[in-house]
Amino acid sequence: MPNPTHKTVLMMPIHRRGVFAMSLLSSILGWFGQSKAAVPRFANISEFRELVIAALQKRKDVSRVAADPNDPAKIQVEIGRSSVTADVSNVFQYLNAYPMEDAQALINRFTRSIVDGKAKSSDDNIVAVVRTRRYIDLAKKSGIEILYEPFSADLVIAYMIDAPDSLSPLPPSSIKGRSIADVRKVALRNVRAWLPKVKADRGLYVIEGNEMLSSSLILINEFWKSIEGQFPADILVVLARRDQLFLFDASNPRTAVLARQLIEVTTKEQVNLLSEKLYLRRGGKILVAD
Repeated sequence: MPNPTHKTVLMMPIHRRGVFAMSLLSSILGWFGQSKAAVPRFANISEFRELVIAALQKRKDVSRVAADPNDPAKIQVEIGRSSVTADVSNVFQYLNAYPMEDAQALINRFTRSIVDGKAKSSDDNIVAVVRTRRYIDLAKKSGIEILYEPFSADLVIAYMIDAPDSLSPLPPSSIKGRSIADVRKVALRNVRAWLPKVKADRGLYVIEGNEMLSSSLILINEFWKSIEGQFPADILVVLARRDQLFLFDASNPRTAVLARQLIEVTTKEQVNLLSEKLYLRRGGKILVAD
């Protein structure tokens, strides 16, 4: 008899539209820690986890919620026949870094992403995102199946399901014999549809309304063509956060210092981390900067 419980492990649910959005100006100020809260909003992650547990317990579709006794950031959630392990670290870090955000709204969206995390894929909701090989290795160790392919340097193209409140990994089994080239075509088309929503300010590029696709802009030829007049030569690329893309003129010696400082500040914030490396776009290819 088959096991009636399907177990799924979520590393950190990847939130989408507007959840981690902040103004472009505050992002720039954040380079220097000016947007950081002087005092943490929540004393510790265990305290914050209790708020998330309380929100999950109010949902009728959740049959059981329990704090993980071995990890203060994790929650065991039973939803129908599925058992899910959720991690509150990303939301906790974000709310402590940006205390002006609506905590309850974020918690509610977070719980929806957990409960609705098994979204079905279709040609309308498959997207391509940029991740590192380390991300893929960690996903595999956690038992998460995700369709991906090499991109450049240590980066990969990972395929996700773009649900209303989260991005969910697209398992290889869901493409039903289609080639990865076919999936790539569909996924990039869906990312390309967001190009009219790109906002820029002093080197920062974000997709307004779907910030978690901002780093995916480096996959889109039309995006590079639209900004080529601003960058006559090589471009420094900062992919420190999944919801932000920073580009700098590599011919200016000061920009490398700024870029590395930005990566350092972002790493300390521990919010939506993507890569601690500095990249260089040269001849249409993404390389690791020396």
